[in-house]
Amino acid sequence: MSSPVKEVHVLENVWIPVDAETRLSARIWLPKSSTTKFSVVLEYIPYRKSDWTSTRDASNHVWLAQRGFAVARVDIRGSGNSEGHYYGEYTPQELQDGVMVIEWLASQSWCSGSVGVFGKSWGGFNGLQLAAMAPPALRGVVSLYSIDDRYADDVHYMGGAVLGSEALSWATVMFSLNALPMAPETVGSEVEWKRRYKERLERQFPWLHEWLAHQTRDDFWEHGSICEAYDKVKCPVLEIGGWNDGYFNGVARMIKGMKSSPSKGVVGPWSHNWPNHATPGPQVGFLEMCRQWWDYSLNGRTDEPATRFPDLQLFVKDEIENTTARILEYPGKWCGVGDGEKLEQKFVTFYCSSDDGYKLQTTTEPPSARERVIGLNSLQGAWSSEWLSFGGEDMPGNQVNEDALATTWSTGLLNEDIEIVGRPQISLFVKSNKPQVLIMARLSDVAPSGKSTLITRGVLNLSHRHGHKLEELSYMPIGEGTRVNWQLNACAYTLRAGHTLVLSLTPNYWPMVWPSPEPAELTVSFAESNLLKLPVLPEGPAPTDNAATCPVKDYPLDAGTPSRTISLREAPPLERNLTLLLSETDSSQPIQRLVVQEDQGKDLLVDEGIVMEETATKTYTIDPQCLHPRVSIQRTLTYEKLPSSQHSELLVRFADQVTAATHVDNLKVERVDYAEHPVLPWKVRVETDSSMASNATTFFLKDHMIVRLNDEVFFEKKWEKEIPRQFV
Repeated sequence: MSSPVKEVHVLENVWIPVDAETRLSARIWLPKSSTTKFSVVLEYIPYRKSDWTSTRDASNHVWLAQRGFAVARVDIRGSGNSEGHYYGEYTPQELQDGVMVIEWLASQSWCSGSVGVFGKSWGGFNGLQLAAMAPPALRGVVSLYSIDDRYADDVHYMGGAVLGSEALSWATVMFSLNALPMAPETVGSEVEWKRRYKERLERQFPWLHEWLAHQTRDDFWEHGSICEAYDKVKCPVLEIGGWNDGYFNGVARMIKGMKSSPSKGVVGPWSHNWPNHATPGPQVGFLEMCRQWWDYSLNGRTDEPATRFPDLQLFVKDEIENTTARILEYPGKWCGVGDGEKLEQKFVTFYCSSDDGYKLQTTTEPPSARERVIGLNSLQGAWSSEWLSFGGEDMPGNQVNEDALATTWSTGLLNEDIEIVGRPQISLFVKSNKPQVLIMARLSDVAPSGKSTLITRGVLNLSHRHGHKLEELSYMPIGEGTRVNWQLNACAYTLRAGHTLVLSLTPNYWPMVWPSPEPAELTVSFAESNLLKLPVLPEGPAPTDNAATCPVKDYPLDAGTPSRTISLREAPPLERNLTLLLSETDSSQPIQRLVVQEDQGKDLLVDEGIVMEETATKTYTIDPQCLHPRVSIQRTLTYEKLPSSQHSELLVRFADQVTAATHVDNLKVERVDYAEHPVLPWKVRVETDSSMASNATTFFLKDHMIVRLNDEVFFEKKWEKEIPRQFV
């Protein structure tokens, strides 16, 4: 491993020009040297480097700068302290600006000419997209929790269905975050700062309006989906996913698809957090893995272990004894797949029996006139957890209730282990009583104790059974047997001998998936076969923790450098409260109301003197017939730039915390401030109230924003939108 550099300079608010009128704001970490030129790692996102991501940036970027890389954290146009305006995710303007930023970094006197792009989620997405644009100085990418197909696997749609628990939620995160101000010292006078801030607010709009205006896989979603441009990616890409995140289906696809790029994939058990901190564990030495990747891709070193990675390194989960909504660490093993093309080439096939035992069996049976109804219940999905977990009380717990509400087939006790690696496939012959209906399939591992653990799941809107483009869509023929095929989400899981595999089918999965336009009933027909295919590795189960084939597991765990943040109020655990309102006429079909409370606590950024608080309340409601689904989300963000005297007082009062949060192994981290104008204290409170509802034909969207500056209303606006449903 390389020796740490002894000192790091942090350059605050460096301006990067991207056109004649617009400059982007950067924070740059430079290893101290008078002669050495460094490769640069860029993180390019809209999440406000001066406050919202300051904690994680300090942890990751100082660590990397100590080890000989310059690191640039840049706010995209219209976000944070950058100039201009932006209007959505991964716009052509954002990507063109990104190319200009890469060129600017490569031209600096302290840069070797090699630039890499690093990031998770948004930064993982645009890292891939910039790789497809292939600017000459871009030599490598580390992309975490991203996807290659923005329609198929992002927070907006899945399987042709709207994601009820995510689409509005994510839209409101950005709606509120984009309402925070740029720092006054980057603008000028207080009058000019307020004018610029008001202009930014007036250009705001709720992004869900645009996402729901594109309900099929059209040009809007194809833009930024690098599956459309695999062959344009030339530089090495390290693609990282987590089984408890929402973004993992694309890892194996990208490794197979980006044939012109020396790309590798890693999928651990993690949620939407860095792999050296994420729960569930086990965590890995993520920053050391990145350092090796950068030394290989940016500095041309061929002796790094990263050059010997197999195509895929996957954590294969095992049964967990106590399935709860929060899991700290999964049992299991790491598995190396040397050739990604071998994935999903061999399957274990089970057939759904038609007799009253409803078994998953390995033999077929002759066609028959038997049928089995997949019934609707408003509670189906109530224990689905979140599509994307952050490692708290938001993961799927015991699935016994979900299984009981579903139409199921089961194997009985297995005689031997089955190691599932890849995307299970389902093929059913079904009839529908309505033209539009969805089907959710889940696979569960039922232990001898009766506990049921979710293995994987996958939804298909059956009007999208031939594809997601408008010309591929068609309604289900009423009452006619129709063959439908779809894949479940990727997984790596060991089903143990003595356990039972259960396949569960439902036409509803609220609130994760938005319901069909009207109550629908599906019927499985046994006039043709109905089957489940489980992918397994061609050479059989992987050896247990074989370091030779899976080196990532043996990286020493690195926590990064201290966060330079102290807690003034600890964040309480996430709360999920499910209430069932019983009907006087039919107690078996209650109204479902799920309330999720999020509270991020109260933090002080030691260097910036900014105090941050964020809370959210999400309410998901559905009636017994699933006719009137509704989501409402209230968010409050309170950010305060403290007067210097108050900031100093807090640093003294919490001196022990400050020391722990800023101590960097006795190495010096020097901040060089580039403030062009006076630093002004300010306090901003952003309150948003957003809702999404529907009937059989229309989505109804409402948003209300109030922004208070120094405790007085500075901006207020309401938006309302009706959008026709189109095959969803």
